[in-house]
Amino acid sequence: MDILETLQQKREVNRMQRHPLSSLSLHERYLYCFGLAVMAKGNMKTIRELSAPFEKVCNTIGISRESSEEMIVDINNHFEQSLDCLVQMLSIERRLSNCFLIDLLKLKEYSDWGKWYCEEVIQQFCYILKLGEETRHFMERFLQERSNGDSDVAHKLVERYEKNGNSVDYELLRYMNEEYREQRHYSKLILDQGGCVRIESPTQVDSDILVTKGTKLYISNTTLSVGGSIRIDGGRVEICNSLLEAVGESRQKQYFLTAQEQHTLYIEDTTVDAHGLCPILQQMDGSLQMKNSLLCNVRGDYAVHFLGNKLNLEEVTLKDCSGGGIKIGEDTDVELLHCQFENCRAEHGGAIHCSSREGVHIRECEFHSCRAKYLGAALYFRYKRYGQQVLGCRFLGCLPEQGEVFNAYELKE
Repeated sequence: MDILETLQQKREVNRMQRHPLSSLSLHERYLYCFGLAVMAKGNMKTIRELSAPFEKVCNTIGISRESSEEMIVDINNHFEQSLDCLVQMLSIERRLSNCFLIDLLKLKEYSDWGKWYCEEVIQQFCYILKLGEETRHFMERFLQERSNGDSDVAHKLVERYEKNGNSVDYELLRYMNEEYREQRHYSKLILDQGGCVRIESPTQVDSDILVTKGTKLYISNTTLSVGGSIRIDGGRVEICNSLLEAVGESRQKQYFLTAQEQHTLYIEDTTVDAHGLCPILQQMDGSLQMKNSLLCNVRGDYAVHFLGNKLNLEEVTLKDCSGGGIKIGEDTDVELLHCQFENCRAEHGGAIHCSSREGVHIRECEFHSCRAKYLGAALYFRYKRYGQQVLGCRFLGCLPEQGEVFNAYELKE
């Protein structure tokens, strides 16, 4: 059984079970569903026809039945005020208004007697939100191909739509049609024109991805295979709910991801698999915030070499790191909570080699089968200083057994 593939498939299932906008605040989600309620609850005929599909949308986005029933009160008593707030929210980002139109079109599919009313509501919202006929026509055709099951036609629709200067998020395409798949391929990807770039569909890049100052790169809900390195030179990168993997047997042993002139690098709900080809991350400055992620199958140097000022890891697992887990510089403030290190090996500090002179707090972490050739099977502190805390951690099968932690100022299991 391929464990990583199984986890990837499970994540895909979980992702598709929730609404694309379920991460919005509760107030924003309520406003969003209020807008849909204008169609679903604004006419006696649509109330009968659209009640069940509307409640399904509310459930997937995270709005209770009680809250959805209150929307009739807002429609009757506070319609203009709520509508103004909704339009203001949807106008912030095209992705929000596109998703709103998709849900309106999907609700309309359930209507028969009230179809005329649904059509009028859609036309009015398209005018208010400045959604042109081309956008609506594309979405209607794409939704139609969901039932036809013709993937070639669906891909041609997307290609034609994008050639006309339009764009639609891959997650929204999957929301319209769960069977839709898209693979993008680049020999090299240089992002140096500023603005915001999103990678949200399965993508393969044969050599390097370069992100320069003024450019923001968001990698989310996808699989990204890279034959070279992701090099961040002043740009901003956020990675969430994705699988990143190193590919190419002939690649040199450079870090999979390097960052400099960085403020904060965010990685969440993500697996980075080096496939035994390279170390994973070298960050020269700024801060790293990583949560609920897995770094695995690392070869060469430490999986993470961090020289910035703030390292914050929570529920992060480093597994099978033949050159060590994390190496930390002298000026780094460290917070590690509920992390796991499995089969990490190095000369000093199999899981963590720390040279920091700042505060170091390692709490409730687990170390399994970690080894050091010399000192610190799990943890090695170059300097013993006030402010170093190793609290509530567990050490299982680490060798040498009597030297699991070296030089810690405060150690309490």
